[in-house]
Amino acid sequence: MIIPTLSKMKYASLNNLEFGGQPLLTREEFDMITHDCLSLYQTKKKLRSATLLDHLMNYDAPEGLRLATAEMMVQGYHNGGDILRMANNIVKLKQAQMKVASHEEKFEWKQLQVYTMSLDDFIQRPAEMAYRFFDFVVDDDGTHELRTKKEEVAHRYEQYYEKKMMKGSRHITHGKNRNSEELKEYLRHDPVFGPPMGKVQSLVETCLAESHGDG
Repeated sequence: MIIPTLSKMKYASLNNLEFGGQPLLTREEFDMITHDCLSLYQTKKKLRSATLLDHLMNYDAPEGLRLATAEMMVQGYHNGGDILRMANNIVKLKQAQMKVASHEEKFEWKQLQVYTMSLDDFIQRPAEMAYRFFDFVVDDDGTHELRTKKEEVAHRYEQYYEKKMMKGSRHITHGKNRNSEELKEYLRHDPVFGPPMGKVQSLVETCLAESHGDG
C-alpha cells in the first residue's frame, strides 16, 4: 500500500485550518488504517483468494465499510487513495495560491484562483452548479448573450445528467444511499477512521466555504 504524498508545509499556515498542531494524517493513524485493512482482507478461509469486491459482497456493513474506507484512504495496488488524494490536491492548490500571492512582483498580472464544489450540490442542482462552473472559467463580459449561452449549456447538461440517471447508468454518481448518515456516524466514532476523517472533513468544509464566499 502507498499513500499520496502529503505536503511538508505546516497546515497551520493554511488560513484558518487547525488540527491541533497535528498533520492531516499522522504515521500512527496511517499504521492503524493499514493494520485494520490487513485484519479484514483475505483473512477468512472462504476469502483467502477473494477480490476486494468479493469481500464487500460477503462482509456485514461495519466490516465492509471499514475495508472500503481503508481502500479509499490508503491506495492499493491499482486504485484507491481517493480521499487523501483529494485532501492533498486541496492543500497543494492552496499552497500554490499562497505562493503566487506572496510573490506579486514575480507573478505580476497573474492570479491563481481555485473553485471547489460539493459533489452533493452537483447531484442535487446540476444546472445551477454547472452554471457556477461556467461562470468561474469563462470571463464575464457583461453581455446578456454570454449569460444566456451559459444558462443554455448548463440546462443541456442538466437534461443529459437526468437522462443518464433515468437509464440507471453505472457511470453516474447517484448521491447518498438511505443509510448514508448511519454509516457516516459509525465512521465518526470509529477510533481508527474517526480522527483522520474528521480532519479531512474540516479541510473540505473550509475550502467549500471559501469558494462560496462564506469563509
